[in-house]
Amino acid sequence: MAEHKQEVRVDDMGLAFGKTMIVFTIIGIVMMVVPAIFYFAGIKQYIPLSEVNRSWAGSASEFWQNTKGIQVHGYGWIFNHLLYTDTLSMLGVLLLMMTPLLSMLAAMFKAPNKTYKMLFLVAALEFIVSIMFKTS
Repeated sequence: MAEHKQEVRVDDMGLAFGKTMIVFTIIGIVMMVVPAIFYFAGIKQYIPLSEVNRSWAGSASEFWQNTKGIQVHGYGWIFNHLLYTDTLSMLGVLLLMMTPLLSMLAAMFKAPNKTYKMLFLVAALEFIVSIMFKTS
């Protein structure tokens, strides 16, 4: 059986999107995994692993009350505790969450015309709005 090779062409816009997705996904995963390894090794933990296991079954409010005796609203607490390995890994999660947006913006700059640029801009704005507003 003879192999039939077919050449696939990807425009600059698609390449920019894909390369940005690959680069930031790899960086995000590394930013999550490296601190997690240190966390599971017991190094510089904000919440000791033994406490996490005891409080995991409840709500988020109960978790924070049981483990740290605090009430948490939003994600601002992460930035106040970046010296701890369990919170530092959250920056990788944040980067992974933002990777599609960064990829859309990279592709927008390589778009061949104003119509494509406008479509990417609308998609990027829709992405931002969907992150900012909770839907039921």
